[in-house]
Amino acid sequence: MNQLKKLIINAAMEKFDKIYIHALPHNKLIVGERGLINTEKNNGIVLAIGSSSCSEFKMEDDFIFAKLRFNGVWEDVFIPYEAVDAVLNDLHKPLCIFNFPYYEENNENVMRINKYTAVPDKQTEKKRAVIVKPDFTKK
Repeated sequence: MNQLKKLIINAAMEKFDKIYIHALPHNKLIVGERGLINTEKNNGIVLAIGSSSCSEFKMEDDFIFAKLRFNGVWEDVFIPYEAVDAVLNDLHKPLCIFNFPYYEENNENVMRINKYTAVPDKQTEKKRAVIVKPDFTKK
């Protein structure tokens, strides 16, 4: 699965100017001095990888290294492939979403949270058209 994640991330980096990686909490996930804060400790973190937010990016066999900016401070980030939950090209209107929902059964270090669905969760309610017929015969 790690090789597949590596190939997909590499292809997304070549195709899009910026990608987003959702990384789940993992004992080998390192987000510089900052670490995971607040809800990130349970839900993971979405990392923006692009020219303005990333100064270095290297894909190794077991992890991704990136130097990312958080509130103006550059942090060294190590993302193990096991922690990569999703890869998107845009957070609001993604053209592509790669979810990685399956993990090895014996891997207890990674929590499973699927935040990115291919079909929106909103159910649209069909409204019937209302036709108003004015009566001009009354005086």
